[in-house]
Amino acid sequence: MGRPSAGKSTLASHVEDQLVEAGYPIENLDGDDIRKHLHPDLGFSREDRRTNNRRTAYIAKLLNRNDIPVIVGMITPFRDSQEQARDIIEDEGEFVQIYVKCSVEAAEERDPKGLYQQAREKNIEKFTGVNHPFQEPLNPEIIVDTEAQSIDDCVDDVMTQLETLGVLDERLDDDYSFSITRSEEQDITERLEELGYLEE
Repeated sequence: MGRPSAGKSTLASHVEDQLVEAGYPIENLDGDDIRKHLHPDLGFSREDRRTNNRRTAYIAKLLNRNDIPVIVGMITPFRDSQEQARDIIEDEGEFVQIYVKCSVEAAEERDPKGLYQQAREKNIEKFTGVNHPFQEPLNPEIIVDTEAQSIDDCVDDVMTQLETLGVLDERLDDDYSFSITRSEEQDITERLEELGYLEE
């Protein structure tokens, strides 16, 4: 979680890549995509933001129930929603709150869509951190400072702390991996050629 343009999506994408490479099944739920495809009925009032966060936490809970770890990159500006997400997800799995820390000034400077400027010009109402509240989390498990650290350092910090917290202990079972002999590979190739899937 973190304010707009703090680097949440970038960090989530890089951490996802690291986890997939390490053999973990993972789903990355991006806040903007969730709003666009699943919650287009919601606006940006305090209550709509709470509803958006609650629904997304429930989706993460369902994925956790089926042994799928989830990364959720959302602003989550209110502490009551932050704690509600924890309560919902911990009912089925483990919850690790990562606070992507960044000052308003730095976030505004890197803002690719110019939303901060539009909010300051009063063209956008209820924009988090400008004309709508942003409450920093009280006790996040992990804090990364994208203003002071490179993205690579932030990713390394997240991975190291996830290991320290013990949430990366269970990788895919070895039963999911397999190997074939050269003879078996040749037989498969010949069969695919016979079926017309490969050009001879």
